[in-house]
Amino acid sequence: MICFGRQVPGRMVVKFGQHPGESIVELAREERVSMVVLGTRGLGTLRRTILGSVSDYVLHHVHCPVAVCSHPEQHHNGSTASA
Repeated sequence: MICFGRQVPGRMVVKFGQHPGESIVELAREERVSMVVLGTRGLGTLRRTILGSVSDYVLHHVHCPVAVCSHPEQHHNGSTASA
């Protein structure tokens, strides 16, 4: 797979598990990845604290760099821009 015409080689792997963060960290170790790229749903601080955050878990447990991407219209407080 090439990332949107940017000539960045990569591979997408799907793995199912009960705990997404743990599954991502385990897969990254098994596959010896050089970087993990995650998206964010933009939960507010309170919701993220109660529900937990997959990206936070991965950031603190994986052995390689992590990029967390959000939608350009997303605000830091977890809401989306209105039209």
